[in-house]
Amino acid sequence: MAQAILILFIIFFLFQIGAFAKKKGDMKDTHNFKLQWPLYLYIFTVMISLTMIFALIYFFISFYSPILIDSNKGSIVQNHDFAEMIYYSGTTLLSIGYGDLNPIGPIRYISVFEGFLGIVVPSVMFISEINKSYKEN
Repeated sequence: MAQAILILFIIFFLFQIGAFAKKKGDMKDTHNFKLQWPLYLYIFTVMISLTMIFALIYFFISFYSPILIDSNKGSIVQNHDFAEMIYYSGTTLLSIGYGDLNPIGPIRYISVFEGFLGIVVPSVMFISEINKSYKEN
């Protein structure tokens, strides 16, 4: 089931990139785009990349020791799969924090850093783009 959802997500993501690129091409005569991609697609792509990078970090560290507690069952998760790491990384990066998976050990600090990046990175990207547009006018 998790693999099917991941495949659907990838298809949706690729479709969105194509749709945005087509829309940008249709509007090139009436709109002046400062970025090669619209800002929201740029931020979305960076956030997806950060999610995948942290999911890989969590996945590789999980080979050496358990890193998560399943709060619903009250037990340490022994066998992590990559889809679970993507889910955990996404909820951490977006600062959703459902509470169903909790980090243990040094992963707690990596998770805090990921949550910090999830707030700061899109904010900095958005503000820097606004400043660029403001300085050009």
